Amino acid sequence: MRTEGRGILCTSVHTHTTFCDGADTPAAMAAAAAEMGLQTLGFSGHGYVPQENFGIPPERVGDYCEEIRRLREMYAGRLEILCGLELDTQTPPSQREEAARLDYRIGSCHAVQDAAGRFWTVDDTPELLRQGIREGFGGDPLALVRAYYDQFVPWVCALRPEIVGHLDLVTKFNQKEPFIAEEDPRYRALALGAADALLEAGLLLEINTGAISRGWRTEPYPAEFLLRRIREKGGRVTVTSDAHAAAALTFGFADALSLLREVGFRSVWELTAGGWVERGIQVN
Repeated sequence: MRTEGRGILCTSVHTHTTFCDGADTPAAMAAAAAEMGLQTLGFSGHGYVPQENFGIPPERVGDYCEEIRRLREMYAGRLEILCGLELDTQTPPSQREEAARLDYRIGSCHAVQDAAGRFWTVDDTPELLRQGIREGFGGDPLALVRAYYDQFVPWVCALRPEIVGHLDLVTKFNQKEPFIAEEDPRYRALALGAADALLEAGLLLEINTGAISRGWRTEPYPAEFLLRRIREKGGRVTVTSDAHAAAALTFGFADALSLLREVGFRSVWELTAGGWVERGIQVN
């Protein structure tokens, strides 16, 4: 780890391509990153989720890594390129072990399991989330949230990824399709408890602008009250776009930095080929 002075963000490391659910190829993403003047681009294709046949299947991981290696060589001296995976609580152990040999991992949870063993994706559509609440958790949204954090937090603490993905993804649709009052102290206790556990484990959390670029939120994950807790406890954060298209590689970065500064952060962390860099926040 090293510290650098104040400056703009130079990395984008939460990205998805046509190898999973992204709109653009790795080559298109790399070309856009170079054009934008980024110093580091990280590819973090979705780990495989067999229950939904989603993500990069095990038999395609080799092709994915080979393409990233090809781009790394092509852009040598112009753009650092990292190869990672965004692992999920449902990703098979074999792929988690394979990911440990890559440049980095993002640990995320996109689905919650009910008592009957069924998985309900929390960020696909509002209709599916409401169905999960109704059929999987007896109509109680707090029960779904509790199960979400109970399943996600121990798993990600054991995994110890380089980045913890979108902590409160379960609230993705809440601004336009409310399912729970985020001011409810019972909800906040669950979310804050999850944040505290991750911070006690020394994990680094992302500030993720992806739901803004896709029109579901007006502020990044995690919510401001969680950001304040992270700052109070001295937690480390990195800013990501969760880009599913080349045009979104740095979406919302300036606004995210402004929010972090308002909350009291004075620096963020950026992942580079040489490791983590602490960068002072500059807000115009």
